[in-house]
Amino acid sequence: MLLSNPTINMFDISGKHVFITGGTAGIGLTAAKHFVEAGAKVVITGRRDAQDIADSIGATFIRVDVTDETALEKAFEQAVALNGNLDCLINNAGYGGEPKTMEESPGADMQFMLDINVVAVYNCIRFATRAMNDGGSIVNVASSAAKIGVPTYTRYGPSKAAVVNLTQNAAIEFAPRNIRVNAVCPGAVWSEMVTNDESEFEAKSFAILSPLGRVGNPEEIASIFHFLCSNGASFITGQAIYADGGHAAGVSQQLLGHLMS
Repeated sequence: MLLSNPTINMFDISGKHVFITGGTAGIGLTAAKHFVEAGAKVVITGRRDAQDIADSIGATFIRVDVTDETALEKAFEQAVALNGNLDCLINNAGYGGEPKTMEESPGADMQFMLDINVVAVYNCIRFATRAMNDGGSIVNVASSAAKIGVPTYTRYGPSKAAVVNLTQNAAIEFAPRNIRVNAVCPGAVWSEMVTNDESEFEAKSFAILSPLGRVGNPEEIASIFHFLCSNGASFITGQAIYADGGHAAGVSQQLLGHLMS
């Protein structure tokens, strides 16, 4: 019925209550700005005090460590008390860690990675769905590393692959409430959290590996979040959307040319 009514903007998210974990920097902050500008009521979280950042963009800030299950539950309760039931959750908080081989990285390193990248996402889904309107949307941020093996990513990659599988299972579990659960899997994306040296190496590498030949911009990822939270994506759930310039699709022409030169 919505599709047959040309007066309805299928991508309008104004008035929606959006909760963004890890919303104080990088993709999360760009997404928060995007949603505020689109008219949504936005709550962002972070481990460190970022009230000034939230104030500057017109969002609400709740300080919480996503690995603290009790504090995380209270953060969702606080958000509901402030803005009403949730419409959207962007599960963005995550940890990349220092690149290490398996030989260099003990099991405790892997457990720390899983606590942030998987267990916290699991708990956010649990608490968000208790506080979410039927017909809501959950977007989990995974990575193209969920699909492609990368040297020294033997902790990070598997943790993001787990997020994709968690997304699929949650989509099935919450379908009776018409709550859609999807994952976005970015490739290399510019961020102030990446140092200049790393940015230069990443950009050069990705220009060779990605068919589109460049690093992504945070706004390009935020626009996918917007789509998935809108009525325009009302029939999409349980999916992992790779926003990586085609990296996961296969070998780029640039790489072939580089190897043959």
